[in-house]
Amino acid sequence: MPSPKNPEFLETRSIPRLLFQFSLPAIIASTVSATYNLVARIFVARWFGTDGVAALTVSFPVIVIFLAVAMTIGTGATIIISIKLGEKDKDKAEEALGQALFLSAASAAVFIAFGLTFLEPILRLVGATDNILPLAKSYLSVVIWGVLLQHIAYGVNNFIRAEGKPYVAMASMFISAIINGILDYVFLFKLRTGIWGAGLANVLACGVAAAWICYLYFSGHTILKWRLKYFRFNWPLAKSIAICGAVPFAAQACSAVLQTTQNNLLGYYGRLYGEAMRYPFPGDDAAIAIMGASVAVSMMFLMPFLGMGQGVQPIVGYNTGAKRPDRTLATIKLAIKAAICISTSTWLVVMARPSWFIEFFLNPNDVGYAEKLALGVIAIRAVSLALPLVSVNVLIGGYFQAQGRPILALMMTLLRQLIILLPTLVISTYVAQAIWGKGLLGCWFSFPFADAVAALVSVYFLADDVKKKHRQIQEMRRAQEQESANAPTVSE
Repeated sequence: MPSPKNPEFLETRSIPRLLFQFSLPAIIASTVSATYNLVARIFVARWFGTDGVAALTVSFPVIVIFLAVAMTIGTGATIIISIKLGEKDKDKAEEALGQALFLSAASAAVFIAFGLTFLEPILRLVGATDNILPLAKSYLSVVIWGVLLQHIAYGVNNFIRAEGKPYVAMASMFISAIINGILDYVFLFKLRTGIWGAGLANVLACGVAAAWICYLYFSGHTILKWRLKYFRFNWPLAKSIAICGAVPFAAQACSAVLQTTQNNLLGYYGRLYGEAMRYPFPGDDAAIAIMGASVAVSMMFLMPFLGMGQGVQPIVGYNTGAKRPDRTLATIKLAIKAAICISTSTWLVVMARPSWFIEFFLNPNDVGYAEKLALGVIAIRAVSLALPLVSVNVLIGGYFQAQGRPILALMMTLLRQLIILLPTLVISTYVAQAIWGKGLLGCWFSFPFADAVAALVSVYFLADDVKKKHRQIQEMRRAQEQESANAPTVSE
């Protein structure tokens, strides 16, 4: 049995068992972490209606930038740590850990100073209307103080998973999400704090997760240690972390750009759509709120695959360092099969009963509840239309990233979000408005088109990688056979 101080079992244990062992807690942790957005939006919707949901929606691109940096540092360092552990180089793994902690603290300080200074112009840029600006400002001005805690809760937590302790990593996110939900309810419904209470709940929940993670490291329950000598800026190592973490940063940064563009388009075309349909409420704020709810739900659908991708990464990363192409290949094949089964089942439910998911974000007492529900049904069906393809795309990107090939994974991310989706979003809304007078619908259906094209490209590159892996496996087998043939025999 392997020593608990070294994760050699990543090279010896069966792939199905490893994938289940690492993916299940990562899926649970990812799904639980997604409840931050869901719970906050549901509670805010019940208290502030669609204006409150719209305020959280326009705040989200800013929060995504915070997460982009946290995930860049966390994912980049995790890949380096996994590979170094696979190479049995514990000292270099601890050096990457120390550099990640330094970068997290430095970036958090910059975010807080810049964000608080330019908060209102930033919110205007990301699509806040006059009606929802005060609510968005109240919420985000509190959330921004928890950036460092967020970095630790989301970024450093990945390092525990890289050490071969996925259930411990899951526990930190699970505890945090439960506290977030409880505090959301207490602040909004019992103390009636206003929308800033939802932001405070988020900060305190991240604080609990960060405290738990710090306790694990300082109490000696981890393989790697936080060493003060590594808590300093190291340009070569920081550069490596940035390169390895470029994919999640690009994905999140592109997401922020897309959401900013989307919010502004929704505001403009939503107002026109509302006027054309003679809605008894502002069409711009309603469109932004409904899109925010649809994205939050679709993210919940994606969490199993993001979690599975996190589970795949330490297995692939370790076996890449250990020169085991047969195990890396077996891992991604099994993960994709599981993802297709899960995503197809979810897709069938969403297409059949979309109202089950959207009505949580609407207040039945709001003016125009029926119209908003009908619009939400269209939006969530459109956004989720290519869900099975998205699941495959997510796993393939994580697979290349875990092998230390971030440029390829980055290219696939940029292809979907910047090269395909962004121009499609702008053109389709304009064309739909010019031809049918319903530019808002063009926004909804831009997403499945981009998802389908991106998935096809990802599968193409995966097929090429599979061929290379098979050649490597054959070469290894021939080398082993040659070594066996040349081995001296022992006479009796």
